[in-house]
Amino acid sequence: MKKYILTAACLTFAVPAMAEDTIKLGLGVPMTGDYAPYAEWQGARCMAEMINADGGVDGKKIEVLVQDSGGDTQTAISLAQKFLDEGAVMLGTIPFSDTMIPVAQVAAEYGVSIFQPQSTQVEMHAGLVDNFFTGVSPDPFTATAAANYALEQGVKNVVLMTSDEGGSWSARTPLWFGDVIEAGGGEVLSKLNFSFGTSDWSPQIAEIKALDKPVDAVYISSIMPDISVLIRQLKSAGIDAWVVGSDGFDDPSLDEIGADDPSILDKVFFATLAPSHADSAVVQFMNDCKEMGIDVPGLFPATGADTVKALAWAIETSGSTDPKTIADTLRSADSIPVMSVDEISFKETKTYAQRTIPVIGFKEGKRVLISNVIPENTPKDWN
Repeated sequence: MKKYILTAACLTFAVPAMAEDTIKLGLGVPMTGDYAPYAEWQGARCMAEMINADGGVDGKKIEVLVQDSGGDTQTAISLAQKFLDEGAVMLGTIPFSDTMIPVAQVAAEYGVSIFQPQSTQVEMHAGLVDNFFTGVSPDPFTATAAANYALEQGVKNVVLMTSDEGGSWSARTPLWFGDVIEAGGGEVLSKLNFSFGTSDWSPQIAEIKALDKPVDAVYISSIMPDISVLIRQLKSAGIDAWVVGSDGFDDPSLDEIGADDPSILDKVFFATLAPSHADSAVVQFMNDCKEMGIDVPGLFPATGADTVKALAWAIETSGSTDPKTIADTLRSADSIPVMSVDEISFKETKTYAQRTIPVIGFKEGKRVLISNVIPENTPKDWN
């Protein structure tokens, strides 16, 4: 997994402006550690600079406050309090429910909302907090989009790999995938456990090879480099099954395993947060940021642009920087322009974005967009 080497544990990136003329967004996110590739701060910083260069929002500049929370919930809570005391009108944090929920509870005392541009966990939509937005759709939608494409490829027999370490994302997303496969006439042959950081998949592979039916697909929601190791070891073991996943596959380092042999990615696909193939808006945004001298290394960092665009749109539309007004404006809108897709809406869902779910595959080692629709057969029991 790509790591980021920083000169200090806590850094603040802010677009220069007078304090009274700024709109503050506070991001206490993992800039170091295993989850650093999945934090949104680079994209948020770049989009803020773009908007500020174009005059800001109602004459005000957007100031992105960023400090490293690592993977620690208590640090994230402390940083949220710090940003709130500094006047932040919106927050982002570690994108897992065991952090997002207490951070949202702290922010609620200030009327401030959390906006996570890449959080797909269903726990955040269960009514525990009401000051939360995610710019993407929950995991059952990505699971369904992936399962629909798998069924189109003739997949019948599947193995599901689950882990409790990533909350519902890694524990239940495979199960929703399995539900859709079974509804389409397929069968879940086995459910196997795994842990993040696995470098030897031989126990799971041995169980797969011992099954009495051939496996058409293995589904897993996990992170790099675990995914690439699994793909290689399945292929080395002679298991010619599709390897299917969710947004964790969207780490750019996955593409690198096809550098010497592009065919290793021929039977890999995943449903994810936004189209991330070569001519997508996300890739164009990353290229534009690079020209500005800002490295936005992949889809997850790029999604921070959605946070900033949504915040700027709500303030411009309402004419107010009051946090509650911002939240009310987002929830009442038919359409909110963002970067990663043309538009999103919270009007019917309140906490998660209604948007299309792209499925990404590979052709000759390069990403291709397979489909990009809102699935209509998502399991109904998730919320």
